[in-house]
Amino acid sequence: MWKKISTTFMDHLKVKHKLLGIYLIVTAIPILMVGAYLNYGTREIVLKNSISEAESNVDKLELRLQTIFNRVTSIADMLYINQNMKELLENEYASTLDVYNAYNRYPVFDDFLKYYDEVDTIQFFMTKDMITDSNFIYADSMIKQEAWYQEAVSKRGKLTWVYMTEHWTGNQRLALTRAVYGQSNDLLGVLAIYVSPDMLKSVVEAELHQVFITLDHEIIVFDSKRQHIGEKPSFLVEQPTNLENYVIDREFNSEQVKVNVHHFRPDKSLESTFQVSTLIPIEEVMEEPNQIFSRGFLVIVGALSISIVLIGVFIRSFHKRIQKLRRTMYQVAKGNFQMKQEVGGNDEISEVYRDLATTSQSVQRIIDEVYIHKIKEETWKRKQKEMDFKMLASQINPHFLYNTLEMIRMKAVLNKDPEVAKIVKMLSKMMRSALERTDRPVPITEEIEVITHYLEIQKLRFGDKFTYQMEIEEDAKAYHIFPLLIQPIVENAIIHGLEQKEEAGFIHIKMIEEDKSILIEVKDNGIGIPRDTLKEIQKNMVNNNYHSEGSRIGLHNVHQRLRLYYGEKYGLQMDSIEGLGTTMMIKIPKITSNHL
Repeated sequence: MWKKISTTFMDHLKVKHKLLGIYLIVTAIPILMVGAYLNYGTREIVLKNSISEAESNVDKLELRLQTIFNRVTSIADMLYINQNMKELLENEYASTLDVYNAYNRYPVFDDFLKYYDEVDTIQFFMTKDMITDSNFIYADSMIKQEAWYQEAVSKRGKLTWVYMTEHWTGNQRLALTRAVYGQSNDLLGVLAIYVSPDMLKSVVEAELHQVFITLDHEIIVFDSKRQHIGEKPSFLVEQPTNLENYVIDREFNSEQVKVNVHHFRPDKSLESTFQVSTLIPIEEVMEEPNQIFSRGFLVIVGALSISIVLIGVFIRSFHKRIQKLRRTMYQVAKGNFQMKQEVGGNDEISEVYRDLATTSQSVQRIIDEVYIHKIKEETWKRKQKEMDFKMLASQINPHFLYNTLEMIRMKAVLNKDPEVAKIVKMLSKMMRSALERTDRPVPITEEIEVITHYLEIQKLRFGDKFTYQMEIEEDAKAYHIFPLLIQPIVENAIIHGLEQKEEAGFIHIKMIEEDKSILIEVKDNGIGIPRDTLKEIQKNMVNNNYHSEGSRIGLHNVHQRLRLYYGEKYGLQMDSIEGLGTTMMIKIPKITSNHL
């Protein structure tokens, strides 16, 4: 019989039915039984642990509250014997100014308010009619009729804890009161030290359950939920015979709760007592175990259903991914290395697909490199031929040009024309410098020399209608700059800014050193540029696809060279006002000979 059942189960049923049956027998039923046992036991344990935890927490709360109240008591003692305060209150003052100065000389409460977080504020209700401020208050007839005032006076210096109204804000606060007497045993007033609600909040804010602090079983002075402050604590045992701690069952806010109560009496408090109570709502505590009990069975039933769905999803996903991998391998085998399909996941199938994709990319990269290499090789050969031609021309043209200019200069000297000789000499130096330069940084001093020759030629050309000024910091001369960056800007200023100006023209070149950069400013007083034209020029300067017209080295080329040589954060900035002139600003990094 067993063999027949085994054979039927293993040989004739489908795989999904076999997996489902094994899952139910081996996993589902044991989980149901164990889950029921654990959930029932958990419900009992949670209630006991909640009561035990509440007991431990209330012990801690009691100790912390004792510390707070004892510090307030210590402050009351120190103020009670404070001679400065008594001297302040007993002295006679001729004017209001004398009273004000006396307050400033004896800041009695400032240190306590500054260094003791347990205190919210301190107020002294004086019997003497003096100036009232935030701390010293004249006890008029209305204040003297207050119950807390009369109780403090009747106890003649004994400490009393009360729940009273703060004089200035009108808020209800827990306070320690004490009558203070002078040297001749006359009443100076009543001291009231208000306990900080924030400090009480900090003591109970980490508690899971609602915590109450009550005074003399009569009034709730603090509620962690701020709902019942100032009310009578109905959840306490009325007039207990002793101060022992206890746990009782009560109904509070229409729900059953367990109340854990601790009594304590602050130091030097003869009559006042405090109660710290934690309310443990039974339904709330048992809500989570009950939910866990219900959800546990739902999860198990859901897991059984989901497992069946997941098996079907797994089989379908596995088949689909295998088919994608097979089709991709077929495309690669046919020579198509552009793999469009993707196989997600991080299992063995996805790893095989990624390895196949890496192989295809490597093959495609090798093909591309061979193709690009051939293109570059052809381009290099063509450029090589052009360079050979230019080198041949460069061997002839410079010598011919230099010799011709030198001949003209000597003719001018022989003909006693020094001005022409000077122009030809500067032009010769400019041409020699331009033709002999490579596309590598040169000392700034060399670039300044070329610009000076150019400006001197222009000055001879325009005569009195053109002047210039160069302001170069000495420290900036120690650096290098790529050639032909400043001269095109100067030339642009003369051609487009000064040639069309009827009045005298002026160019100011300024070079200053900053933290990590050098700023070069070329400023002219030419005709300026209209706003629309200026915007178009600025737009073309940053357009990588824009090309200067003709053979002129335009502002676009200078800006692109700056960004190519130095990086994206460097370049050329342009500003102009029509009729007043144009300012060009070049920003370059500091480059020394050590960085070339």
